[in-house]
Amino acid sequence: MDGLIATESFSTRRGDGQRCPVDVDTDVESGEVKARHKSAPFYAYNKENYKAKVLLAREQPLANSILEFFVSEMDNTNALCISMNALEKLFNKSRQSLSKHIKVLEDRKFIEIFKIGNMNAYAINAYVVFTQGDSNLWRAKFKATMYLEYNEQSQKIKKEYAKQIK
Repeated sequence: MDGLIATESFSTRRGDGQRCPVDVDTDVESGEVKARHKSAPFYAYNKENYKAKVLLAREQPLANSILEFFVSEMDNTNALCISMNALEKLFNKSRQSLSKHIKVLEDRKFIEIFKIGNMNAYAINAYVVFTQGDSNLWRAKFKATMYLEYNEQSQKIKKEYAKQIK
């Protein structure tokens, strides 16, 4: 089994305090250790489509704020699942107001909405903002980060993992 490599993952902090992943590979035969420092997680905005985002911020501040929240919580497939109940608590706005502004995001093609039970999956348009580079935008892979408000979580999750949303 020549060249068998054991890999461990660590992280370091950059000068600005951000966490960066580091993979450490150890060649089992030689014992040689190599560390690969990776980039900190990032969001990249498409420069041409960013103009629409700037316009959204001026014309629809709440819709822009919702989009910024979606982007900050999305995973590397540009998606997030969250209930309207959780959004109401996070933004301290009515369901009607949030729905109106989410509709703005959908109409302006910033997001696409997929219904999953009583939750929506919001897919952020990767031609506007992305986390993995834009070379694979044609692929239709879908998984999403699940964002649950405290009362939506099971007892097990509440005990072991949950942080209450304030």
